[in-house]
Amino acid sequence: MATNAATVQWIFGKYTREDLMKMDPIVLRGLLHERTHHMIEVPLYPTLLKWRGRAIKSFGRQAQLCYEVWRAREFTDRADDIQWVKKYLAIAEQIRAGKKPELDEPLPVPFSKAEMVVVKKLIYGRRSYRDYLNKPIPDEMLETILEAGRAAPIGCNLGHLKFIVLRTPKERAMIWSDIPTRSCGAIIVLCHDKRVAAVVGHDRVVPQNAGFDAAAAGDHMLLMAHALGLGGCWLSEMYGEGDTTEIFKKKYGLPDYIEPDLHIILGYPSIGIIKSSRTPLEEMIIEKPQK
Repeated sequence: MATNAATVQWIFGKYTREDLMKMDPIVLRGLLHERTHHMIEVPLYPTLLKWRGRAIKSFGRQAQLCYEVWRAREFTDRADDIQWVKKYLAIAEQIRAGKKPELDEPLPVPFSKAEMVVVKKLIYGRRSYRDYLNKPIPDEMLETILEAGRAAPIGCNLGHLKFIVLRTPKERAMIWSDIPTRSCGAIIVLCHDKRVAAVVGHDRVVPQNAGFDAAAAGDHMLLMAHALGLGGCWLSEMYGEGDTTEIFKKKYGLPDYIEPDLHIILGYPSIGIIKSSRTPLEEMIIEKPQK
């Protein structure tokens, strides 16, 4: 069902159908995700809990317009993220017609004791390795690790994260770090597309979100690497002599709008290490001051 919405607009921007027809596909996809999130996903569940039986004529129209343009430009509707959009658009159409959607989504269920053993082994057994064998990581293992990063939570589901996999010693030499990077299995550089944040206003309101998103993806990747019997280490910055982030971007040929956020090193550890321990939990919790 087509919408009669003429523009996508909010406090941070206004785009006509013509603007959307000219928008870069990556940016349009991010806007489609964000409008689906903010105009359907966020208000949907409070609306269902307080359902009053009335049609909400504007519900989800901006997301619908973005999707119509997406399809008019003959982009795919089979990808997982677009299927997610279509599911919400179908729900929004019911609400605009005054029909209460019936959802059958599961609520959280506690893990069994056996499952918790695995979860604890994953979370509490992971450690940071910094010395590796000069041994390549099979492509299927790297893909599994990247898929774990793709599954990480992302603010507004923007889809702005990009992954660069450096496999060879020559490629890895482009990264300056305070630990050896030549003799490992791979380095994954986590980046974001700054254009997507700009089109939805995140660069002005929540500029920190891109780093948070990359951090969540990096953590997922490191946990998956641990589950696969690999070692990994979180490297948060390309620092050293000069601006090494810009040096890497130039050497790799990245456009200005792709911004590296952090990188993780992966491989087969050459030696076991003592796992670090954390500050006692009671010292990490801030109690509300007594009046």
